[in-house]
Amino acid sequence: MATKTLGGLMAPAVSTFDSATGAIAREPFQRNLRAHLGMGLDGILVAGSSGEASLLDCAERRQLTEWAREVVPAHQWLLTGTGSESTRLTISRCKDAAAAGADAALVIAPHYFLKRMTEAALLAHFRAVADASPIPVLLYNMPAYAHLVLSPDLVHTMAQHENVIGMKDSAGNLPVLAQYLEAQSDAFTVLTGNGSSAAAAIHQGARGAILAIALYAGLPVRVMMDAALGGRDVEAAQLQMPLVPLATEIAAAFGPAGIKAAMELVGLDGGAPRAPLLACDAAERAKVEAALHAAGLLPVS
Repeated sequence: MATKTLGGLMAPAVSTFDSATGAIAREPFQRNLRAHLGMGLDGILVAGSSGEASLLDCAERRQLTEWAREVVPAHQWLLTGTGSESTRLTISRCKDAAAAGADAALVIAPHYFLKRMTEAALLAHFRAVADASPIPVLLYNMPAYAHLVLSPDLVHTMAQHENVIGMKDSAGNLPVLAQYLEAQSDAFTVLTGNGSSAAAAIHQGARGAILAIALYAGLPVRVMMDAALGGRDVEAAQLQMPLVPLATEIAAAFGPAGIKAAMELVGLDGGAPRAPLLACDAAERAKVEAALHAAGLLPVS
């Protein structure tokens, strides 16, 4: 089991690709991680949604985890996304993540055969993964991409598993989050993954966040999270307000392409997403730039 305290602020790192070959690129990836950690983040998630996980093969996930571990100190969290459509493959990826140095695995639900992803099927899947994973497991609730919502009952059941240490909830549905939080204990931690409602989620009891907006607005997000985690609710709510458009108009609107465009505009390494995703076009990039300007993250021209 993990000995570190799960919580604080983490970032779901983008996967950087060589513009000529399309292969994953080490130097820009590690430069980004050093910049994120330099802004006070408490950990890194590799191969999450913002990292284009569904477009990475198993060897690439393992390699990115190894590269991240070279940069992320042992006292800080390194999570790796290991979910797949197959229970067998998910377990294999958990073993790869462990061998590469990850502290825990973040597991999104299978969803291709959506009508057959019943409560019983999902419970059997998560139990099998948790039983076999050599590192602790976090559940990942991401309805925008998985097209299903992990039920509070499923979360409560899996929270009792000795190898399940928490969950990331990116839905932003605060009433449902409140039900997830009823499962929280010394051994099970709820993290929010929604940049628009992070302060409110912390106010409700979530112990931390994994936020895409921290990739291109690390300093103001860190300040907001410090206020929220410190119980300064009014201040946190005020600091949250200018961050909402950064979530809705960049990450939510354009996905990894928007995140990478925003990172480039603030001086980090983005690059193009992997096909079939397309980079932001001129109009989309202008919207990203406008959102960053409005938040005071770019110099006034």
